[in-house]
Amino acid sequence: MKKQNEKTEYTLEEFDFQLKEALNGSIQATEKVMEMTSPLIKSSVKKYFFGSMTYEDLLQEGYLVIAQCLEDYDTDKSIPFLGYARTRLKYYYMDLGRKSNKDECDSLNRQVGGKDGTVEVMELIKDENSSADGNILKCEEYLFLLKSLKILTTREAQIIRLYYFQNKSMKEISRGLELSYRTVVNTKANAISKLRSFMEKQA
Repeated sequence: MKKQNEKTEYTLEEFDFQLKEALNGSIQATEKVMEMTSPLIKSSVKKYFFGSMTYEDLLQEGYLVIAQCLEDYDTDKSIPFLGYARTRLKYYYMDLGRKSNKDECDSLNRQVGGKDGTVEVMELIKDENSSADGNILKCEEYLFLLKSLKILTTREAQIIRLYYFQNKSMKEISRGLELSYRTVVNTKANAISKLRSFMEKQA
């Protein structure tokens, strides 16, 4: 006998029925809609969020967005609920990512550890002879993330976010994105190369 929690796909008819019940105030149906929209939430996190919150927290944020969508949804406008929810999730996660990065962004005058003691971030960036790779990467992460996302591919930016901000190992990223370990390593290396070139041009 198939277990109930093994079912991960639903027909449109099933979803529409639960949605109608949820809009009429059914708590049980609301929970079901949350479950049914879980794949949409997860895909939205991967596509649109570039910040430093835990994956679990991001999922919870997504469920809150869906709950708010149920509150705000206007059936008279003839807009499909899933399309409406997808748009709300997209802009919510994009905005959340911007706020997260802004909060964590270092100033150019921030004192960090260098090979000769504490130095300003900008001094460390300009030090071409510095071998403190970790410190350089920290500068790239916090000072140039928002700008660098524009020059990175979606996959490169995703791997940078997972590795440096969510502290995922290369193996975890490989499994999570269903990519070979070598592909993840090469993609990360290409992204770092682009970031460094970008930094040099901004100097």
